[in-house]
Amino acid sequence: MSEGLLLKNIQYYGSYQLIYVITTVVLTSIGAFFHFLLDHEISIVEAWVHNNHWEILIVSKLLSLFLINRWFTMRLYQLKSIRELVKELVHWPDLKVIVISIFMVISYLSLAKITMSLHNVGYWYYHVASYVGLFLFFGIEFIVIAYLDDVLNEKVQPSRIWMAIFYTALFTAAYRFSIPDYYGLMPYVIFCFSSLIYLSGKSFRSWSNVLCFLFLFVAPMGSLCGLDPVWGEDFSPFHVEKKLNVALLAVVWVISFCYYKYRELFFNSARKLLR
Repeated sequence: MSEGLLLKNIQYYGSYQLIYVITTVVLTSIGAFFHFLLDHEISIVEAWVHNNHWEILIVSKLLSLFLINRWFTMRLYQLKSIRELVKELVHWPDLKVIVISIFMVISYLSLAKITMSLHNVGYWYYHVASYVGLFLFFGIEFIVIAYLDDVLNEKVQPSRIWMAIFYTALFTAAYRFSIPDYYGLMPYVIFCFSSLIYLSGKSFRSWSNVLCFLFLFVAPMGSLCGLDPVWGEDFSPFHVEKKLNVALLAVVWVISFCYYKYRELFFNSARKLLR
């Protein structure tokens, strides 16, 4: 029973990612086609795609979400509105999530050596677009996952571990096909998504923790410090002198989430020792 539900979740989430990738390719191709009709050089077309890539990605994700929503509605499922989901799933985040978000920011800024890019300070539109783009890019994923959980897993919950593995794998594949990895940030993006999956808790529905991590770590590090998978450091007011390799990312991740999981145990042990 649970294996069949797991397969259904994977199929629907995979369909969402497939629609997203196809829509991204179609929108990019349409934009390029009209530029070629105007006899624009290839460099102008590439610049247009690059500068508008976040808008293309978010429109594609929203359209894919809309189509999945319509499909479930046609199948006569009673879906909650986004507003209802927010009211149900968004509360004050765990203090631990705030702590590890700040810890990760401080760790990255310290280890990667951030310097200021004065020539990028005036690109305020791109800073905002990057921040909002990153927030929605990851956030929309959890709206889809919440719908899947509401519709498919009402009576029985499939294995959360296997769902997390397959969701991460499908997200990674869609990312690879929709965003050229010019800046070598794929390990970092996977790290961010897997962190969000972990923080989302049981049934991936702890949206407060997800939004907190996006708000404090993922979005500002991308828009302000050059950890943007679409634009890199092209418009960010700060940039890193050296990107953290996978090993250092893993160390920061392990320290942060050991604190998240074992904080109470650590403090209880410390109190016993002090007595």
